[in-house]
Amino acid sequence: MTAECRLNVWMLTFTQSLIEDLSDEQLYMHVGTTNPPAWILGHLAAEADKALTTLGEKQMLPADWHGAYLQGSSPDTAKACYSKHELWQANEAVYAALRQTVLKLPSERLQESSHSDFLREHLPTRGDWLGHILTTHVAMHAGQVQYWRRLQGLGRGFEK
Repeated sequence: MTAECRLNVWMLTFTQSLIEDLSDEQLYMHVGTTNPPAWILGHLAAEADKALTTLGEKQMLPADWHGAYLQGSSPDTAKACYSKHELWQANEAVYAALRQTVLKLPSERLQESSHSDFLREHLPTRGDWLGHILTTHVAMHAGQVQYWRRLQGLGRGFEK
């Protein structure tokens, strides 16, 4: 899981580059059917927080984040209740805790069956699912923010 943790840091750095020049108001802007960046940031943090709880760790985010941002929530209901700073700080804190926790897991825990009914067919073990949460999940949603930026006529992440 060391590689996945390194990739997570890199993907979060890239994601931060996508939002650093946005105002709080821009984060909540809907463009067509794309998810607004605020919902994406909330979703990433909530999913990482959920991953922590599935590993037996204490939930770090307030309970309302899970209802507002976990899978099945609606990006259309994202309200301007968190600033960019708050959303980003939540991601940094939760992912740092998740990386620390994952690196301490014994290999037997990583081989346990995935708790995710939605992804178990493709990611059958807990290690597979955690690898996704740390890497491809962040990458997919960073791509959504990048697409949102392009629709706004803004630069694309590191290229800005």
